[in-house]
Amino acid sequence: MKKIVLASASPRRKELLEKAGLNIRVQPSNIKEGRNTCPSVEHYCISLALSKAENAASKQGNAIVIAADTIVVHNNRIFGKPKNIRDAKRILSALSGTKHFVYTAIAVIDTAKKRRIVDIEKSTIFARKLSSRQINIFSRKNHDKAGAYAVQEKSDKLVRKIEGDFYNVVGLPISKLRGILMGFNIKMKNLKANNQKGS
Repeated sequence: MKKIVLASASPRRKELLEKAGLNIRVQPSNIKEGRNTCPSVEHYCISLALSKAENAASKQGNAIVIAADTIVVHNNRIFGKPKNIRDAKRILSALSGTKHFVYTAIAVIDTAKKRRIVDIEKSTIFARKLSSRQINIFSRKNHDKAGAYAVQEKSDKLVRKIEGDFYNVVGLPISKLRGILMGFNIKMKNLKANNQKGS
């Protein structure tokens, strides 16, 4: 069986893939997020995921490389990972009490066959209004996460309701990835979002 490589240092993505029954190796890409020059947020997100997959694939022999990129969008503004705690406070202040969107693009490359599949998932988030104290607390805790929040953590109070894939908001839409990997003859379990927020 071909080795499966995750082109991400995200412990959350690694954990989800392992829960889905995959034995993976981690090979983070060194692609940095640049200025958005794409015609849409979807194109921007897909471009980043594909660049990460290609970068990691160039360092592998016979492997299936999985890469993903998650962005948060509100009023056509893109929020990725905060630069620091101060930036996390700015992002949380902007997202507090809003309806916004989470996009995760997935890129999968078979290095031997030089075959690739890319796709994107979108979820809608309804956020609670946070107090200044909550923003201070969450910005310190989540300054390494897209949008500066972690929906999978019960203590994170920003998200009131999700419309769409819960795991997309975590950073890896498992159902969509499962369908993609079937095209590469790789089977994985589909996880249930038992801690889905909202009704």
